[in-house]
Amino acid sequence: MKTRKPLVALVFLMVVVLLISRANAATSGTSTGTATVTSAAPTIANVELWDAAESTDKNNTALDSNNVEYRLNFTISDANTMAELKNVTVIAWDNRGQIEGDVESQRYHYTWTWVESTDTWSCPLSANYIVGGSCADPGTGGGGTSYEFRLAFKLSKVANYSNAGTYDGWQVKIYVYDDGANSANFGQGAGGRIQFGVASYLGITITDTTHSWSAGPNTNDNAVSAGGDGKVDFTILANRLWKIQASGDRADLNTSTPLRQFGLGNVTQYGSNSVGDSVSVTQSYVDVTGLTGQAAPTDEASPTNTGVYLWLDVPNGQESDTYTYVLNVQVASG
Repeated sequence: MKTRKPLVALVFLMVVVLLISRANAATSGTSTGTATVTSAAPTIANVELWDAAESTDKNNTALDSNNVEYRLNFTISDANTMAELKNVTVIAWDNRGQIEGDVESQRYHYTWTWVESTDTWSCPLSANYIVGGSCADPGTGGGGTSYEFRLAFKLSKVANYSNAGTYDGWQVKIYVYDDGANSANFGQGAGGRIQFGVASYLGITITDTTHSWSAGPNTNDNAVSAGGDGKVDFTILANRLWKIQASGDRADLNTSTPLRQFGLGNVTQYGSNSVGDSVSVTQSYVDVTGLTGQAAPTDEASPTNTGVYLWLDVPNGQESDTYTYVLNVQVASG
């Protein structure tokens, strides 16, 4: 009987330890957390207008409208990264009588837009007025929080002339929008201003590069033969009021060998088919009546087609021969 007591005591101790261990067992639970990152508003800064080489500041200067590239650089920042951007829009318009919201026009109003989702630049007027290969943007899904954008653009040849002494005719506005419905803009306010003038553009292309008469002596008011319409035709592209002037290159229509001649004043010109009102051509440029104070065309793809009517008087006793001269035609402001 004495040998069994220790065994009973040991079993009892093990049971007690087991009960204590079960009473101290740990329990656990979970709590799901949500952190919302809000959409930060974008900003626009460091706006600059440059020539194509980015060596000359063109803000407050006169820009050329004859197929010349310019660059508008600006930095956009967004704490949510460039992937948060939706689009960037640049508007330029002639502020003298026009407004920012006017319709697109080669004469008065341009819009350029970059879309983040497609990484594309566009100009609804024409692709001719944006130099896509020279533009710069962060692309789709850009990871940085700021980027220096570059819009490379051109103006139409008919973009409205503004006084080169003030440079405040054309204004620039920049807008940026993000996916969180936030936006920012630059221009015409405390944030700064980009403005420019547009230099005068006057271009003429002669359609009838030769003209002629065939008439006997002692005849007057012989209509010119050039394209079958009695006038020397040409086309005009301009961005301001324009006029036509004409002159002759020498005092006489003449031959070379033997020398024969008769006066340049026997050639008369007018802006319409009205010989009775025509005036003699001289060696100095004179206005062509009826072709002054003409409005600029609205589309450089549709220049103004016009011409100067010409007549010839052949003096009595003039020898038969072929006489030559050169008619100079120029377009000028006015």
